[in-house]
Amino acid sequence: MTLFVEEGETLGEFAAEHGAVAHSRSESRDDPLSVLDEEDRIFANEDLLRIDHVPDQNKIVGRNNQIETVARRLKPTISGGTGKGTLLLGKSGSGKTLVTRYVSREVVGRGEENDVRIGRAVIDCAQRRSEVQTVIHLAKRLNEPDETGVTIPHSGIATGAYYDRLWKVIDALYDAIIVVLDEIDRLAPPDDVQNVPPEEADDSKLLMQLSRAGEENDVDASITVIGISNDLKYGDRLDTRVESSFSPDEIVFPAYDANQLGDILTRRRDAYREDVLTDDVIPLCSAFSAQEHGDARRAIDLFRLAGEVARDNDAARVREEHVRVANDDAEVTRIQDLIRGCPTQAKIAIGALATMDEFSERSAFKATEMYRVYRAFAEAIDTNVLGKKRITDQLREYETLKIIDMKRTSDGYREGTYLQLSLLDDSALILQTIGLDERCARIPIDSRMRRRIGKIIES
Repeated sequence: MTLFVEEGETLGEFAAEHGAVAHSRSESRDDPLSVLDEEDRIFANEDLLRIDHVPDQNKIVGRNNQIETVARRLKPTISGGTGKGTLLLGKSGSGKTLVTRYVSREVVGRGEENDVRIGRAVIDCAQRRSEVQTVIHLAKRLNEPDETGVTIPHSGIATGAYYDRLWKVIDALYDAIIVVLDEIDRLAPPDDVQNVPPEEADDSKLLMQLSRAGEENDVDASITVIGISNDLKYGDRLDTRVESSFSPDEIVFPAYDANQLGDILTRRRDAYREDVLTDDVIPLCSAFSAQEHGDARRAIDLFRLAGEVARDNDAARVREEHVRVANDDAEVTRIQDLIRGCPTQAKIAIGALATMDEFSERSAFKATEMYRVYRAFAEAIDTNVLGKKRITDQLREYETLKIIDMKRTSDGYREGTYLQLSLLDDSALILQTIGLDERCARIPIDSRMRRRIGKIIES
């Protein structure tokens, strides 16, 4: 898709013109702090729409079978025993984490009734990205330093020493432990990394230690591990030794359909004040989210964002147009979350690929073409230019996040093979997101730069 771009435009200006900056009030207040004293005319209880909110079972839709299965796996911990290792598999927003949080919370409560001390820790492996960081976070989450006398430093001791401190914490405080490893596949090496033996992968080493702690007499308390992954084939990739000790059951969570998403939002309607929502808000939120493989997390977030848009514009009711504005904003937020922490150099390279896609008729490009545009962008904002191999290696992480597709292909015997890159997300949304970065905002995408890109693609 080719868009008309004003002379002198930069990525930052592109982002602003296409709505990437958050929605804002059309008029400023004389007293901007007056909002602190006003009653919220839109929301009655906005907390019901927080992503980390765990509702009662009557607000959990279409997951009774999964709730029952997870409950059976965790039931032994109520009496201090070891539950069954389990992998919950399914696309993002299919209820895996919600069901696990809900059931494990109930199990902890039943344990208290039996005078059984059950510890529970939900660890986001996507934020840890290594075995040692995950163990540190797990130990900190379970520890009560005043009771145990155990300290967990951020760094400076060996991985084995962190495990030793974790075992001391567990035995001092608990009879049973439930460890939930959300997005555990993010600890595994990328598919294209060939030099890491399966038993040396961070996820394998972590699962091995946790599942064998009792057998090795490291800890007296029971440990039950639940892994959560968006990758339906994650269990097939486990090392055979891990599979033997962890021996997980797999529970697949299907995607929600539009009707189920509508039911989920209807059951959280009491987050809003009475008669604030027009009749088309929930169906439209459901329809947008159903297009994204039935993502309930996205549906709830969109439902909340629509209310924020209405509130920030002093509207009396939440209407269709507020949902549409919120949807555009949510798409940019989603991509921002995916590339959160992305190095500036990788952002420039992703921006280069998105610019080529946005302002040409092609959708797939050679890595050499992308690199030449990346180099032009980096030089334009006076930043260091990395070598082609380093940039390609950085982009491989974003292949696993489903932003970029990278594959070897050929134009025939004489041409040989080459690495082909293409986007898996909308190029305009990616450009908006990259344009919000302070340094990347200065990248020029004016007519002069676009002519230069055109010559690179055609050469």
